Amino acid sequence: MFENVIVRKPSKSLRNGITSNSELGKPDYEKALIQHNDYIEALKKCGVKVCVLEAIEQYPDSCFVEDVAVCTKKFAMIAKPGAPSRRGEEKEIIEVMKKFYNDIEYIKGSGTIEGGDVMMVKDHFYIGPSKRTNREGAEQLIKALGKYGMSGSILEISEMLHLKSGLAYLEDNVLLVKGEFINNLEFKKFNKIMIDEEEAYSA
Repeated sequence: MFENVIVRKPSKSLRNGITSNSELGKPDYEKALIQHNDYIEALKKCGVKVCVLEAIEQYPDSCFVEDVAVCTKKFAMIAKPGAPSRRGEEKEIIEVMKKFYNDIEYIKGSGTIEGGDVMMVKDHFYIGPSKRTNREGAEQLIKALGKYGMSGSILEISEMLHLKSGLAYLEDNVLLVKGEFINNLEFKKFNKIMIDEEEAYSA
């Protein structure tokens, strides 16, 4: 579907980033850099062009670039992170988005949204309010989607840090799913691949 992918190199400050599993310990920067380079090469093998952005030491979690911009076929929505340590990070992606999109929308006011809470399934977007994404931000995104002929809906979550901590759409009606989403009636029409708990953090 997409021809271009945007990634950002991990920063040395990655060790100070947010985690939902402190038992894993601090990330190894050198190892993360190697893995990130392998990730880039894997993407290239899939036939996409990869835009690699430099690391930003000020923002330890900035390598998770999907959180600061929601990309659709027709426009990009500049997000507003809900985590205080990530506020302002979205400003670093605006000029990059302008290279790929003519139409750019922005989350405004007290709305917050992070891309990890948004799952695209063709022209429909599921949005999960969380500690990082509030309902105002979700409603702003839904309104913008309607403006461009797409749709969105709010999906309640209670156990996950992000919506996509428990869901991932793989195209062709296939959905990776874990935890609270396994028996969610919203996804009964999908072919579901269940993720074991011990694999859930990496999935």
